[in-house]
Amino acid sequence: MDYRENVKRLVLGLLGALLGLIGLGLLGGGAVLLSLFGTDGEADIPIGQVSGDTVRAVVLTDFQISSSTALPVDETWFDLRLEVIGEQPLFMGVADKPDSLQYLQGVPYELVTGIDSSSDSMDSTTIPGDRVPPDPGAETIWTDQQTGRQASVAWPVSNSDKTLVVMNRDASKGVAADISVIATVTWIGPLAVGMLIAGVVLVGLALLLLVLAFRAGGTTPPASQPPMAPVYSR
Repeated sequence: MDYRENVKRLVLGLLGALLGLIGLGLLGGGAVLLSLFGTDGEADIPIGQVSGDTVRAVVLTDFQISSSTALPVDETWFDLRLEVIGEQPLFMGVADKPDSLQYLQGVPYELVTGIDSSSDSMDSTTIPGDRVPPDPGAETIWTDQQTGRQASVAWPVSNSDKTLVVMNRDASKGVAADISVIATVTWIGPLAVGMLIAGVVLVGLALLLLVLAFRAGGTTPPASQPPMAPVYSR
């Protein structure tokens, strides 16, 4: 094998290995993004249960969410929704903190300041009271609201002056709901699919280059024939 064949084989092998590594990285990254967000770019992350047996509302304000599922993107990149699921019809609404606290003045409620999904626990303080609040659905303080056994509202990522209020739809005592965070990144689904396609193409090219490199080193020049001895005739 001459010098040029050696260089050709080395270049093809290195290029094939490099493309293979990049392709595998794209396949892994695309698979992770799809597992988290799916093709619609929506990640549903269970957080935990919020509840209060003797209260008429559960209030989340100035709270921090700790989840065992990490998001591989910055929080300012996505739209955020909070979802609650309960066994009975619920009301959930988002309002400015002063307005929601004014609405709940004298009402017994659970003030949640932190939720930890890894231990399924919450940090909260019970605010006592004996007042029955008016129908929450008839109030005009909410920037977003929804009712039902499964309801969701938009939550501003960067605005800490908002309050989430979860109640039974009839404002009765004994509130319990499972809360989840729904993060939506509209472009993450197409990006993940594109990464998978690009990864498959690059891995295919890498295999082709490695095969060519192997073949380039497998051709050997034919062995030279020994000179024939002269034949003398008598």
